[in-house]
Amino acid sequence: MKILIAYYSKTGSTEKVAEMIKQEFEEKGHKIEITKIAPINKLKAYQYKKNGKDLKLKKSVANVKKFDLILVGTPVWNFCPTPMVLAYLRNLINAKNKKFALFATCTALPGTTIQRMSSILLTKGGKVIASNTIRSIFPLDRKKLETAKEFAKQLSAKS
Repeated sequence: MKILIAYYSKTGSTEKVAEMIKQEFEEKGHKIEITKIAPINKLKAYQYKKNGKDLKLKKSVANVKKFDLILVGTPVWNFCPTPMVLAYLRNLINAKNKKFALFATCTALPGTTIQRMSSILLTKGGKVIASNTIRSIFPLDRKKLETAKEFAKQLSAKS
């Protein structure tokens, strides 16, 4: 399977989860491409429009035509996905009939994070087959990262 993992990470927690997922898929023999979502202009979190509209991103893989599965990860900001991830999802090309899996990291409640991401993908014709939210008020430890590995194992079995 050819898999894309796209994520935004400010503090490194979501990046650690993405790397753990990547490692698990690679061990299963899948071809992985990973892309980090980043804004062109770095601002303070409160300065971004919450909906991510008009946000310019650095070059990341947006055409998903060649992938069998696309994973998109985000930290949770104010019970929502980051504006960067929302902008990335809106800019996706060839998402119709593609399988998506979503993941989020947060310190408290995830709110509507997964639902908002799913809604954008549904309007693009994508199919969300799984999601996972990793909650921890402390830096991610081995036990929390193992849940990311288990998520990847379940996805590998589904696909």
